[in-house]
Amino acid sequence: MNTPTFDLVEIVKVIQRNLKLIIGITAITAIIGAIVYKVKDKEYKASGEVYMLNPLYGDRNHILRRSNGDMRFVDYFGTEGDVDKAMTMIDSKDVQDSVITACGLYGAWKLDVGNPRDRAAMDARYTSAFESKRTENASIMCSFEDTDPARAAKVLDAVVKITDIKFRSYLALVKNNAKDRVNKKVAEMDRQVERYTDSLVSLRNQYQIYDIISPNRQNLVINNLTAGRGANAAEGIERIQNLESIKDQLVVSRAELSATAYEMETDKTDEVEILHYVSTPIVPNKPSGLGFILTTLACGFVAFFFCVLLFSFTAYIKALADTKR
Repeated sequence: MNTPTFDLVEIVKVIQRNLKLIIGITAITAIIGAIVYKVKDKEYKASGEVYMLNPLYGDRNHILRRSNGDMRFVDYFGTEGDVDKAMTMIDSKDVQDSVITACGLYGAWKLDVGNPRDRAAMDARYTSAFESKRTENASIMCSFEDTDPARAAKVLDAVVKITDIKFRSYLALVKNNAKDRVNKKVAEMDRQVERYTDSLVSLRNQYQIYDIISPNRQNLVINNLTAGRGANAAEGIERIQNLESIKDQLVVSRAELSATAYEMETDKTDEVEILHYVSTPIVPNKPSGLGFILTTLACGFVAFFFCVLLFSFTAYIKALADTKR
């Protein structure tokens, strides 16, 4: 038994035999596609691109450093790791909920925030409408689709601004936590200085030594002392000098820590903006996707292809059945 062949010539013959039907189906499908395109709400896509400032460049305790030994070169733009963290934050549920609330999307999309199904529908719709991706230049491309072009641009702008605020809030939280720890250490050093002060007062009264004794021994001139001479005076000088040396170092360290705490004292409004636009989202004036003509042609082509495929398959099955008989 020979298996029937089915080549390009046979396909052309199938098309010729069913030409009117194929053209009719193709035309009807194209018309349906055109009608659906006209009736369906159009989706408008707003796009924007942002780059990230290096958080260390705008860090106050980096800017306020005055010692050359503490200064170092810091790149103006965020590193790959910084961009990864910004991407994680920009796609987070926290940012999504804040954007939905700020832009009133529940009311705009006619969903009820108190209904669990509507909340799930909101999550699904927002996730499908919003897209973010990194570029090869370490910037972030964002887009948002909506039936209202102005709302699409507004939501995208809100995403960038809210992400920036939350990023700065995190940096402020970290610095203020560090500041609180430094302030606790400063308070502890204050208590230590107070104890050393009490001890020094007691020693000076005991040995009758009231002159200023420098903690730096090489500058100490003992013969300038006007009181406390005698055998016990030598012991008193040494004991007072030892305590003065420790106390003076504590005072210097306390001053440095206090300056550090002041440098770290900040809030989110005091932080330098992290995300900056390369291209600002504008209100789109054309709907996204295929246009009217391309949509009509695409529907017609798909219908033509499946008609040819269906009639060719039917003809092949029929030829195969005839061969078996």
